Amino acid sequence: MMKLNKYFGLKRCIIFHLICSLFILLISCSQKQNVSRSEQNQNIIVLSPEVAEIVCTLDGADKIAAVTRECDYPPILKNKSRVGSFSSPDLEKIISLEPDYIFLSGLEQEVIKNKLNKLNTRVYQFYPTSVDTLLHTFKKIGKLINKERKADSLINYFNSELANIPIPEEKPKVFFEVYKNPIMTVSAESFVGDVINKSGGKNAFVELARDYCRIPAERVIEANPDIIIISYPGINKKEVKERSGWETIEAIQNDRIYTRNDLDIETIIRAGPRTIKGIKTLNRIFENYEK
Repeated sequence: MMKLNKYFGLKRCIIFHLICSLFILLISCSQKQNVSRSEQNQNIIVLSPEVAEIVCTLDGADKIAAVTRECDYPPILKNKSRVGSFSSPDLEKIISLEPDYIFLSGLEQEVIKNKLNKLNTRVYQFYPTSVDTLLHTFKKIGKLINKERKADSLINYFNSELANIPIPEEKPKVFFEVYKNPIMTVSAESFVGDVINKSGGKNAFVELARDYCRIPAERVIEANPDIIIISYPGINKKEVKERSGWETIEAIQNDRIYTRNDLDIETIIRAGPRTIKGIKTLNRIFENYEK
């Protein structure tokens, strides 16, 4: 009788442990499913084309609920709902979509960020001022959208490619024109300025009042750049050459003027995954430079 009681006691104990283990397993699976479901259903609105491109490169396109009109790359963004423009997003529509996060950029979008903060939304601002801070941006966005491994892979790729960029002994002086009438350029401290530096060039204007600043045409003549890059559309080399007084500039005399017809400018001015492509393009130009 005692042996029988021990048998049933041992049996009950085993059954109890099995039930507990099964219960723990069910809870664990449920938690994993909830985490997975939460990650999959992230609802993000992106107001900056650079940031939208980063999210997509990190395999987060399915998390994007809406973007601004300027978010045109990669092509998958064409199917996304629109919430106005970069400088004038539709705040009512943004709030109606009940986003988990809103991603935007700096400078012009600073005012928008302040408005959204007053509406108690979760706003994240990304404004890389250098290639190094761009890599930190990859990391931050990767963490927010649960794509940290993908972000680490992208960072490693960038670092590997940057390490193989050959820097010429004599760096050409580069004038980068953002706009005309009045002329606007970039400082060496700007993101584009750092891209030029990482590519093996030196910015014609080391210090300016702001990263992106208006200057008189006379200052360009004084700087005497070796290479001129025009970033906006609707202008050709002939027009640049015909500017009053610019005939004395080295870049003009040696026909080293590059426009949107020659370069994929977005890979240079947009702080995103294609920046490394822009750096390689500029490096080829700078490597072939001869004083």
